Amino acid sequence: MPLPRVVIVGRPNVGKSSLLNWITGRRIAIVDDVAGVTRDRVTILAEIPDGKDTRFVELIDTGGVGIVDRDDLSEHVERQIETALGEADVVIFVVDVREGLMPLDEEVARRLRYVQAPVILAMNKADDPKFDDQGQEFYKLGRGKRLPISTHQNRGKPELFALIRDELPPEDDGSKVEQEAMKIAVVGRPNTGKSTFINMLAHAERMIVSEVAGTTRDSVDVRFELDGLPFVAIDTAGVRRKAKIRDDLDFYSLHRAERSIRRSDLVLLFIDPTQGITRLDKQLADYISKQYKPCIFVVNKWDLILTDLSGPARGETGRYATLMQHAFKGMAYAPIAFITAKTGKNVKSLINHAQAMYKRANRRIGTATLNRVLREAVSRNSPPVRENRVPKIYYATQVGVAPPTIVLFVNRPGIFDPTYQRYLLNVFREELPFRDIPIKLYLRARTQTDPSKPRRDDDDDMPDITERGAEERFHVDELDEEINDMLGEFNDE
Repeated sequence: MPLPRVVIVGRPNVGKSSLLNWITGRRIAIVDDVAGVTRDRVTILAEIPDGKDTRFVELIDTGGVGIVDRDDLSEHVERQIETALGEADVVIFVVDVREGLMPLDEEVARRLRYVQAPVILAMNKADDPKFDDQGQEFYKLGRGKRLPISTHQNRGKPELFALIRDELPPEDDGSKVEQEAMKIAVVGRPNTGKSTFINMLAHAERMIVSEVAGTTRDSVDVRFELDGLPFVAIDTAGVRRKAKIRDDLDFYSLHRAERSIRRSDLVLLFIDPTQGITRLDKQLADYISKQYKPCIFVVNKWDLILTDLSGPARGETGRYATLMQHAFKGMAYAPIAFITAKTGKNVKSLINHAQAMYKRANRRIGTATLNRVLREAVSRNSPPVRENRVPKIYYATQVGVAPPTIVLFVNRPGIFDPTYQRYLLNVFREELPFRDIPIKLYLRARTQTDPSKPRRDDDDDMPDITERGAEERFHVDELDEEINDMLGEFNDE
């Protein structure tokens, strides 16, 4: 299972960012700006003390909710609450005990009533016990364990850690991978064959076990079995809302697809080779990458292309795959499947490969093996000196799965060149069973003499390095004309 996610929510100016810094014990200077979820979202690796042990969690500050009018609860708060709904294992709802209960507090609390995750009500700015009584009015919110805290006066941190620790899900030993149904999001532009593919899956070997409404309003979970293994296909086909202008059509299609992607274990991104690669294709791929979901590019209707082409089909398939990798450079590791959903050609092989990827995404690598690969990588290519400082890597450990999450303990994370960080990612992908799986990599500061003691430098922490490598992200403002022209060669009559 992935690292537990602790999501911080609340109205503006209640101290959400201060709470994140307080919990982590460091100033977080690098922001992970995830388009399409919330603005100014910060995700950081945090340690929750648990006696002699430590639980790693992903701490998420959803910040940037610049709304003060209760009736103007527009997309910022909507997406903040949706993040909590879709991702949180624990929600910390922050309020300002000095300002008292505000209308927007009540609105956020109302939305949180639909959250399955446990809620902790952190009554911040209670600098002195005399403010505790002022927090009584927050009891009417009716959700969550309540705790007065003060990030400014460092009050209530052990109690908050205890509440978080008690609410975290139990650590998983990986045995559930074989038992739970794998959730596959089927996304893509309209008319790429998603509905035909879903119908083919529903009749694969066994009939549909059940078809139930999904947890989001516009998706349907289609349950099926293949070779005795259970699967859930999250179908977003045929649900795009009608609108007057094209931009709205694209927005609603993308927004629904994003919700399905967040719920999924793996994503199938459908591409129609009879059409060009579009802005929406790249937006979807970009979002999949940012969510660290294993992905297979599914080129459907390939029979139509081969009918119009002369020459060996295998050569044309390889050529098109190469062009796809150029078009989606940030996900060059993702496999490409060529299918014909209408006839079922290669559909079973696609699902079998998806199942294998799902297992790899849930693999844990032993620390000895991981550090052997790391040592060999460093011996072949040592990190370059930066800012007249020598970067040092002490050791590595895997702290999570789905996605595989690796922590490197180093002297100063801020001086590690992004290019070198991507080099390490590529080595891990090549040498470990993660060749087609997104990897999340964190750098944490440790002294060489005392690995358990964190450094207190201003740059002593940073989000996962793939977020630093922004140049690998897809630029959706315009497509590479040369690549699109090359892809267009396959569309000529």
